[in-house]
Amino acid sequence: MSEPQHAYAWQMAQWQDVQKQIRAERLPHALLLSGPSAIGKLRFAQALAAYLLCESPGELAACGQCRSCHFQSDASHPDFREISPEEGKRQIGVDQVRSLQHFSAQHAHRDGGRKLVLIHPAEAMNANTANALLKTLEEPASGTLLILVSHSSSQLLATIRSRCLQLSFGIPSPELTEPWLRDYVGDQAMAQRLLAEAGGRPLAARQVFDDDGLASRERFDKGLMALVDGQRSPLQFAEEMLDADILQVLDWWVARLLSLSRYQLADQALTAESWRRFKSLPAKSVIGSLERALKLRSSFSRGVALNKRLILEGVFLEWAQLCQSRAVA
Repeated sequence: MSEPQHAYAWQMAQWQDVQKQIRAERLPHALLLSGPSAIGKLRFAQALAAYLLCESPGELAACGQCRSCHFQSDASHPDFREISPEEGKRQIGVDQVRSLQHFSAQHAHRDGGRKLVLIHPAEAMNANTANALLKTLEEPASGTLLILVSHSSSQLLATIRSRCLQLSFGIPSPELTEPWLRDYVGDQAMAQRLLAEAGGRPLAARQVFDDDGLASRERFDKGLMALVDGQRSPLQFAEEMLDADILQVLDWWVARLLSLSRYQLADQALTAESWRRFKSLPAKSVIGSLERALKLRSSFSRGVALNKRLILEGVFLEWAQLCQSRAVA
């Protein structure tokens, strides 16, 4: 018997919305699950795919016992395709998407059954790949459902978004995520701190814990303070950061800028006390730095070829100049 996969507790509102579509037999040929990264959209999509393929689904999940569920558990279901960047790559290849035309044209192996396609992250498609998918969306095959998962749906072609029913996911309530994370890390205070570090994103918080990310972020903070104190140059600090994973660095940078912005505008607690020295910086400048950091993180996540050294040098040079202009001490 395989363990049925459920959506997370904080996704029940979206799950119920989809259930209404299913009961009314109004499920579209394409769903777009959009929202911030690391909140569980992929888990939701996988649970939904298993549910729709299941021969005897319950109200909240697939049964986990039927032949279809066993196929799904073994990643061998003939009516399911999952498309994501191949190992070592950050972009989805055009041939991966083109193969869907043949897959969609075939009949489901179970009478009255569906064929399911899961694509994630959808923004990892370049222009050619996106246009290849558009052909499938423009001429949807009967009985085939496409589920797209996107952390940045605004980067998708407008024509792709318009052909999907969009299901939005926001940052979940701490009332639902804290107990889940507490059970994982074994400490309520640690769970709260991790969620604060991750901007409320539960899976990102768990990843910070698994990677010993709190220690890394404290090291990054100390390096930045040394930069502002004139103990090292922006170029030296960038050099020190080259050994770290660029996405880990940008996650830290985004988290700190977001926390500083919330502290300035809404008097919310800072996630790192050392950043209090930046409270006098113009809020508009902080928000501008945050927006640029978010774009950089998205670009690196999608596999855009960027020079890591030049990016880090630019980020820290800009911050040093901003601090100097406001005489941050």
